[in-house]
Amino acid sequence: MENYLDGYDKENCKHCGLNRKEQGYDGCIGELRGVMNACCGHGQKSTAYVQFNHSNYKEEPNKILLQGEKALKYIKQHSSVGK
Repeated sequence: MENYLDGYDKENCKHCGLNRKEQGYDGCIGELRGVMNACCGHGQKSTAYVQFNHSNYKEEPNKILLQGEKALKYIKQHSSVGK
């Protein structure tokens, strides 16, 4: 299996083949309201994550973080793609 970072900083994801959005979002994710960072994992489920905005980010950067299957489920339910 290829490294999920092989798709990093590219115009499209090597896994889903969708182009990165103009705002920089992964093509398969789109905009997620209230989310600071997110990654679909590019085919490796365990590396997917959703990191939410919150007021104490500098003190606790990973306080509100979903990873792996939980992140993918959240992305599927809240993604702006296809809506």
